[in-house]
Amino acid sequence: METAAAGGGGGRFFLAHIFFLVVFIALVWALVVVLLRRRDRKAVWLAVIPLILIFTTAFLAPKHPLAHQAVNVIYDGLLIYNAYFFWKNGPAPLGRLYLAAVIGTALDFAMHFVIRIA
Repeated sequence: METAAAGGGGGRFFLAHIFFLVVFIALVWALVVVLLRRRDRKAVWLAVIPLILIFTTAFLAPKHPLAHQAVNVIYDGLLIYNAYFFWKNGPAPLGRLYLAAVIGTALDFAMHFVIRIA
């Protein structure tokens, strides 16, 4: 019996989630910047909620795909809002970090289709 890693399953999993890793790093980095430079309540919540939603979607995905998709739509909208909000209101790296998260999320979404087709 062949293991998933030996059969390429592990490599496919990593490839499918490489952009997710980029998004996760951008979101954690943004949270650190908010905590160090801003600290106002709205900015902290805007930085924390995407991290909560990203784990919620990962938890829901295997057993509740429709709930996963609904939470994902909220998550995507919040990332776009955060990119706009922090681009306008600063501090400087936050707009770029959230834009990177938006692009990384779109690439992660696309990569799942590429992996499924290949």
